[in-house]
Amino acid sequence: MIKLIATDMDGTFLRNDHTMPPEFPELLHTLTENNIIFSVASGRPYLTLRENFKAFHEDMLFISDNGAHVVYKGEEIAVHLLDNTLVNELILETRKIKNSYSVVCTTNGAFVESNNRAFLNELKKYYVKYTVVDDLTQINERIIKFTVCDLDGAEHNSFPIFEPFMKRLQICVAGYVWVDMMPNNVNKGMAICDIQKHLNISFDETMVFGDYLNDVEMMENAYYSYAMLMPILI
Repeated sequence: MIKLIATDMDGTFLRNDHTMPPEFPELLHTLTENNIIFSVASGRPYLTLRENFKAFHEDMLFISDNGAHVVYKGEEIAVHLLDNTLVNELILETRKIKNSYSVVCTTNGAFVESNNRAFLNELKKYYVKYTVVDDLTQINERIIKFTVCDLDGAEHNSFPIFEPFMKRLQICVAGYVWVDMMPNNVNKGMAICDIQKHLNISFDETMVFGDYLNDVEMMENAYYSYAMLMPILI
């Protein structure tokens, strides 16, 4: 019997116009009535996901920041923190990359140090709470993820620059302009394992849906695992 269903957001759960399927409220009610937990798994922070699902959040589980922060009914199931000294290294490295901007993600919202309009337009799509500061290396917060917004394209521009950090971090391309960096071995797959252990749910009782590189580990930790079929343009 399925006890947990987790889905990626963009390109999977959300429609092309970034809205929820109209049948979602009825579906969530049916799942809840049958004691099946529904979770969204996203690179978005918890505060954004809670706002996105404000009418339903009491019945949902949230895998946020690509698995670094997991919350169910207001309880933190998992919080994986980055070393602040390491984050400072990433900030300094990002400053060297043209058209790339640092986003320091904490349990208390995101912090940035740029007012660039194009960057903030991208940021606002995913972060409902952010603070602009003069120097990110001076903040003192619980950091759960470091993200680079690369307006020139993350996969081929900034991602290769951070490859030397791979022994110290979990790094993944999370979208066309996004590179996400979490504590080592932290990803959506580890979040699924954290949930399974905490709520006594087995591999065989788990179903997941995804569509991108940051969904691979999640899909490896569920018996029922589905990747979205991408359309081929001819």
